[in-house]
Amino acid sequence: MWDSWYVEDAGVHHAFYLKAPTSLGDPDLRHANARIGHSVSTDLTTWTTMPDALGAGADGDFDDLAVWTGSIVRSEDTWHLFYTGVEKRSRTRIQRIGHATSPDLIVWDRVLTVPIATADDRWYSTAAEAPEFDEPWRDPWVFRGDADGLWHMLITAREPRTDDAGAPGSVGHAVSSDLRNWAVTAPLGSASGFRQLEVLQVLEVEGRHVLVFCAAASDVMNEVIEARTATYTAPADGPLGPFQFDRAEPITAPGIYAGRVLRNKAGDPVLLGFVEADAEGAFAGVICDPIVLGLTERGTLQPGSGRHPYQEGGE
Repeated sequence: MWDSWYVEDAGVHHAFYLKAPTSLGDPDLRHANARIGHSVSTDLTTWTTMPDALGAGADGDFDDLAVWTGSIVRSEDTWHLFYTGVEKRSRTRIQRIGHATSPDLIVWDRVLTVPIATADDRWYSTAAEAPEFDEPWRDPWVFRGDADGLWHMLITAREPRTDDAGAPGSVGHAVSSDLRNWAVTAPLGSASGFRQLEVLQVLEVEGRHVLVFCAAASDVMNEVIEARTATYTAPADGPLGPFQFDRAEPITAPGIYAGRVLRNKAGDPVLLGFVEADAEGAFAGVICDPIVLGLTERGTLQPGSGRHPYQEGGE
């Protein structure tokens, strides 16, 4: 188990997460074998496993190899899952966004067998630049804008490459009025100082907006930012930015990657993410128990009175 995302319905928390069989042996093989698992909880600590939510698509479809990280929103009586799809033809090199719906968070049906959003080379790096390049376009985070009433999708993307040094990661952006038809727009900011901004999320804490993302230590390009493989937060002026990447800092919960921030019963923001390595350094593949966070004067999030991130009882 690794990346995860969450929704709450009638007091029940639903965790959706990437999973792959341990019989693969090498954990690096998990990305080409990922499907979306599902568990439920009333306290974010004790979980009951449900049937898997979604697996790979049919042969020839854009997601026929594996499905990756996404997010879920509700509109009227329908739940909408937006996820990342990767195909057999290009393996995991080219990534695109897919859409599935459910009446109950249990049974999911694909809306289309083609992607609903792909990287636009006017603003984003694509495989068309060179055959060896990746086309990052993944981890959709969807929310409804208060000001315009539109649905917004934040996407892990990259600026077009201009030299051999590589391009920084960017916050890809798409908008929709109905959750079914999406228009890709220019990125929300540039020159992030990170080679990639994975598993994006934006939320409001104590009246201030915060961008949550993760990156490896090797992804940090800005010398003023602490380089650590971790979940990061950065202050934001609003849900669509501008994002103050130069003030980004890692959450001091060592070993927790692809973290998501949600609310516990007390209304406190808590971090849940996957544990990269156990005490012996082997891939752990579990999701931590919730870690309580607080807003700092810097406008970032750091642990408050949370428990140790890796305990027995984590899902």
